[in-house]
Amino acid sequence: MKILLSLTDQSFRATKSVGIFNVSMGLARGLMECTGVRELHILGNDECAEAFRAPLPAHVHLHLTHMPVPRRWRRIWWDQFGLPAAIRRIAPDWAILPKGFPPFFPCVGRTKLACYVHDVIWEYYAELSKQGKNPFPWYENIYFHMLGKRALSKADLVLTSTQFNAERFAAHCSEVRTAVVGIGFYTPATGVSATRGNDVLFYASTFPHKLTALGVQRLQRWLEQRADAAGVRIHMIGKLPQGVEPTGDNWVRHGRLPQEELHRLMTQRCRVAVYFSAYEGFGMPPVESLRAGLPCVASDIPPIRENIPEQYLFRNEDEADFIRTMNRAYDSTEPVQCPTYPTWAEVAQRVVRAMQEAK
Repeated sequence: MKILLSLTDQSFRATKSVGIFNVSMGLARGLMECTGVRELHILGNDECAEAFRAPLPAHVHLHLTHMPVPRRWRRIWWDQFGLPAAIRRIAPDWAILPKGFPPFFPCVGRTKLACYVHDVIWEYYAELSKQGKNPFPWYENIYFHMLGKRALSKADLVLTSTQFNAERFAAHCSEVRTAVVGIGFYTPATGVSATRGNDVLFYASTFPHKLTALGVQRLQRWLEQRADAAGVRIHMIGKLPQGVEPTGDNWVRHGRLPQEELHRLMTQRCRVAVYFSAYEGFGMPPVESLRAGLPCVASDIPPIRENIPEQYLFRNEDEADFIRTMNRAYDSTEPVQCPTYPTWAEVAQRVVRAMQEAK
């Protein structure tokens, strides 16, 4: 099988989403060693070359477009015209789009499209719009909503990470052909560190569905009932929404951190991580925390429930449930319960198998 993987619309120096970065690079590396792949063509921008410095196998070909990562209108032009032209030129059997957004008028010849769709979060923001609480411009909402719906209705195959996503896809498009392939990792889990500290890692975000204001409120209430609160620091990763200001000296703001520094916090400084969310397609931070040996309490929503043990889940609407779950994880002396997650080689093989079955 001749496959093209498009990484052209991503930055490999300062990616916005660790999740998408992991999917893109992991799938690329998995496909390189996957049986059933006769040729693998990777379509990338100039930055992409830095991610493939080692000599590539003979059947792997890197195509550079010799342009910076497309932004705004240039991104739209590339998605709609540049990408289809590149696919026609290379003429693979399948083109995989890791971000899941297909062009409106593909014109890709006999090539089949496999879109890796990560969620249908537009349905959450559509409800916010009805309440007048959607922070995004109307045209941005429409553009990504239309692209998402088009992926479900026009792609020859839709890849995704959770059964929850597959069910939501079917609710929006009954004819969608979905393969739940999961998300893999190409580094082993760290395991529990003997030098773990007493602090808490809190994932913050300005996006409304991340419920950061609620998380700050609940953590402050948790600190109030802890006799040892003076010795606990809350390390906040990410930006706080406007108007959200934690009180007290326990809070440490980090913004964004290099992966090495974040890993140090997980394995040496922190005892538990906290992740609030109203909507996810997968929920990468809780999984990353567990794989680093750090228990992570997280919102009890379907996709997160698929990926982490039940003992770490709390109900968003129940403050007492959060505090009980938090205390249980923080005070536990038991090893972290970390499920076995697939490697990217295993996920890539699932992808190839799904494409073979979709012929």
